Amino acid sequence: MKQLTVYKASAGSGKTFTLAVEYIKLLIKNPMSFRNILAVTFTNKATEEMKMRILSQLYGIWKMLPDSHLYMKEITEKLNISEQQASRQAGIALNRLVHNYNYFRVETIDSFFQSVLRNLARELDLTANLKIGLNDSQVEEEAVDQLIDSLTATSVLLQWLITYIFTNIDENKSWNVIGQIKSFGKNIFQDYYKSTSSELNKIISEKDFFEKYIRQLKEIRGNAVKCMAAYTDRFINETTNAGLNPYESFALKSKGICSYFKKLKSNDFSDAKCINNTLKKCLDNAENWTTKTSPNRNTIIALVNNSLMKLLHDAESERSKQWKLYSTVDVTLKHLNKLRLLNTIEIKVRELNEDANRFLLSDTQYLLHSLIDEGDSPFIFEKAGCQLEHIMIDEFQDTSSVQWQNFKVLLKECMSHGANEDNTVHNLIVGDVKQSIYRWRAGDWRLLNNIKSQFPSSRELVDVRSLQTNYRSEKNIIDFNNAFFTLAAKYEYSRGQEIGLDDNANELITAYADVCQNARQAKQQTGYVKLTLLPNDNYNDTMLENIELCIDEIQKSGMSLNNTAILFRYNKLIPVVADYFMEKRSDLTFVSDEAFRLDASSAVNTIMLALQLLVHPEDTMSKANLAVIYQNTILNKDLNLSEILTGFDSEVSKTDSFLPEAYIENMPKLLKKPLLEIIEFIYTTFNLEKMHEQSAYICAFYDQVSDFIKNNSGNIEKFINEWNENIHSKTIQCDEINGIRLLSIHKSKGLEYDNVIIPFCDWPLENRNTTLWCNPKEEPFNELPIVPVDYNKRLLNTIYVDDYKNEYLQNTVDNLNLLYVAFTRACKNLYIIGRKNSSTNTIKNRSDVLCDNVKDLADILFGSSLSGCDQDDSPIIFEYGKFYCDKEIKSSTTQNVFMQKVSQFKVNMGTSSYTASFRQSNKSNDFINTDNNENERNRYIKIGSVLHKLFSMIRTTDDIDNVLRQFEFDGVLYDDYITVDKMRNMLSQRLSDNLVADWFDPRWNVFNECSILEYDKNENKVIERRPDRVITDGKTIKVIDFKFGKPCDEYQKQVRQYMSLLKSMGYQNVEGYLWFVYSNKVDKIE
Repeated sequence: MKQLTVYKASAGSGKTFTLAVEYIKLLIKNPMSFRNILAVTFTNKATEEMKMRILSQLYGIWKMLPDSHLYMKEITEKLNISEQQASRQAGIALNRLVHNYNYFRVETIDSFFQSVLRNLARELDLTANLKIGLNDSQVEEEAVDQLIDSLTATSVLLQWLITYIFTNIDENKSWNVIGQIKSFGKNIFQDYYKSTSSELNKIISEKDFFEKYIRQLKEIRGNAVKCMAAYTDRFINETTNAGLNPYESFALKSKGICSYFKKLKSNDFSDAKCINNTLKKCLDNAENWTTKTSPNRNTIIALVNNSLMKLLHDAESERSKQWKLYSTVDVTLKHLNKLRLLNTIEIKVRELNEDANRFLLSDTQYLLHSLIDEGDSPFIFEKAGCQLEHIMIDEFQDTSSVQWQNFKVLLKECMSHGANEDNTVHNLIVGDVKQSIYRWRAGDWRLLNNIKSQFPSSRELVDVRSLQTNYRSEKNIIDFNNAFFTLAAKYEYSRGQEIGLDDNANELITAYADVCQNARQAKQQTGYVKLTLLPNDNYNDTMLENIELCIDEIQKSGMSLNNTAILFRYNKLIPVVADYFMEKRSDLTFVSDEAFRLDASSAVNTIMLALQLLVHPEDTMSKANLAVIYQNTILNKDLNLSEILTGFDSEVSKTDSFLPEAYIENMPKLLKKPLLEIIEFIYTTFNLEKMHEQSAYICAFYDQVSDFIKNNSGNIEKFINEWNENIHSKTIQCDEINGIRLLSIHKSKGLEYDNVIIPFCDWPLENRNTTLWCNPKEEPFNELPIVPVDYNKRLLNTIYVDDYKNEYLQNTVDNLNLLYVAFTRACKNLYIIGRKNSSTNTIKNRSDVLCDNVKDLADILFGSSLSGCDQDDSPIIFEYGKFYCDKEIKSSTTQNVFMQKVSQFKVNMGTSSYTASFRQSNKSNDFINTDNNENERNRYIKIGSVLHKLFSMIRTTDDIDNVLRQFEFDGVLYDDYITVDKMRNMLSQRLSDNLVADWFDPRWNVFNECSILEYDKNENKVIERRPDRVITDGKTIKVIDFKFGKPCDEYQKQVRQYMSLLKSMGYQNVEGYLWFVYSNKVDKIE
């Protein structure tokens, strides 16, 4: 075996099966080898599935279960061992793996690199309790808001913004640029920015750099205009000097050759404007400048031959050069005002992260990459505890270049160990270029497409294989996809050649070289494909009707609709279809991720409306909506919003009568309580436990609340903002789904369905709103290492032409891959519905590609039918095969304990009031009573606990009020017995003693509850002592212990130990005190 095996696995070819087999083979050979294997994929769900696959098949092989027959056969044949041997080894491996589960390293690529980063925390000056930030956008938007809030009249940032605003106004765009800045600012998290950010930031920090750069570029543009205008002036002068009228004497007069020179003096002398048949003829022959009947014919021909022909050739040669410069300046200038803001935003984001002790997940890869570049990379991974011998990477086509550069170091290390002589894979990469649809997450399919070039010095160590058998789909679907994508790849290749992709277009052919798959030998000529291309008239209505016809056909066949999916390119189309069927076909059930969002829960919405009403009690609409939910859902009444709103008048009792009385009465008090306690109160008061099937939403909501409280203060308004921006769209886990699935093509990746419907298959081929980041290679544009420009065909006439061609290729592959992923989800029946060609000359969307290839499909696929191609008002309908309905019901029972479905059981969410006892100091254990009866002794003890905590937090008496307010906010002062006023009065009385008051004088240097470590020679261990308060002024040092119980000898002994320790530390004048707070008695310890 070679050191690295790469499987290019097309859809349905058993990619997960192959990876699991190779992993298990290593375990069968050595049951402890899981300690030295790292398997990575790209989502938590895929990680969970891979772990379960390995565990279940180890169990199945051990128990020799029928479910694991294919695994057993593959492993015994490849390892040349008996089934008994494989069974015994699998049992040992499973036992050891389960008992050493933390060494079972099947994880996401982000999780792996996070573990590496945490182990390098000390070297990177990161704290041990570092929080990982996942929401880049939220942090960036907060940074922009703070930057705007901090603007002053003299700040440089304000001047930049003013320049930006005036530029927008000049271009007839909105003067409100905040939204644009926030959107553009997210580029700081992208790989293309991070790779040059340090160089860019140095340049941006130079004073007046942008002003000079912009002035330089505008000068180039102005010179280009002047240069071309000079040719126009020369043409007019020479024709006038020859006695000719430049606008009337030549052929076609003002529309003739003079129109070319007129255009040269405008700000648009592009090819589209200037090149036409008249110009081509005039460049070819002097006689074409005039007509045969012109009285000035001979004069014109002579003038042309003598000077004007050369002038025209020179002008045309110079025009292409100057237009390239002019266009380059135009596209470069467009986003420069926003570009110089990026450095400021990036610095602010860094400040916010430091303040929040947060490290953004998106920064992990580049931080590690910089370490690997600069340092000893084996050390970095050894530091993380990586004693790896085998690496397996799944979904490799989604790997980014930076992730690969980090991983390649580790992979090369594993490859250097040498491969096994048996049939076990040493290191494994699995992926499919055709399923790369996550480029927006920096996935780079070219890494897999050119995998051998990644190891130029050891290409012979890489074994690239293809999995060619499709185990998912019926034969007719496989044949259709083979034919269509072979045609489509050639079609896109031809389009690429038209714009000059040249050799780059070959990458597309390479990517789809393995597109043709074989069906399993047992497969018959079954399966059904229907392609419908609709005319433009009433397109949307007809589309919805066609989706309904597809569903009717599936339903009439007797097949369950639960294994039917409708796939969409854009999420915004899902509500369109859902609303149509909700109105027209209430008998059908549809399921989408939208249905499992937290804001789809009436119980959660009740809580959020109640919270919002606490903050804004004057919000009539929120109160009305809350009342509607409460009255109708909880009390089972039938009131509408208008009926509720009629009750909102000046009478408070009338206004609030629709809501729970306890909620209305406690509204002012609730604001003083912790967030979680408020939510629990709302849950109980509104009787939300009566809402059926809401427990899963409530549990998920509580998880989000807990996460929020961990990272933020319990501020209600801040939580409401977080809900509006992020939390509302979180979804709950729901595996048991009955109904037709509505989901995006991206979400469908890795899934399969018996019946797949793909409507609105007419999305644009290119995203014209893309900002392309280019690396200028010509002066003076290359003074900036990276420049953002709008992606459009104008770039073909700029210095960024290569960047455009590369983006064009990427767009082409992205869109073709989306079709491939969508078409290959179907097992039995595939419906594709798109738009009929609107023009034979322009390719604008996916439907055009389908339309242009449908006749060739019909010729290739024997037995297919095609109609409507020659009728403008009729749809094109292509069909291949017959609707396939497999009536065989597969048994879902299994003896494999890892594969058995857990029976569902109801979980009811409930809350109950409970106030936790507060314990802060270790010494509170001496007198805290664990009896839950709320009596005077308990209250006495709790007051002591609160006071003890307070003394540990204050340095002087001035700190008391702030600490008490914090206690009230945190819920420490939680009832009518222990209040802020009572605590303040008690402290005022106790601190009236001059000796005690002196301990809290500002002159002292204070050490509250600081540990003193002492080495005990007798017991050979370090002992920790922690006095309550130690104060010193440099001459005298005092140790004070606070007590809330009765005096005893043990307390004096304790303080003497503290004093002895302080003297052994070198302090001379040491005093010790016991302060019995309740009695306000002070004992000085000698």
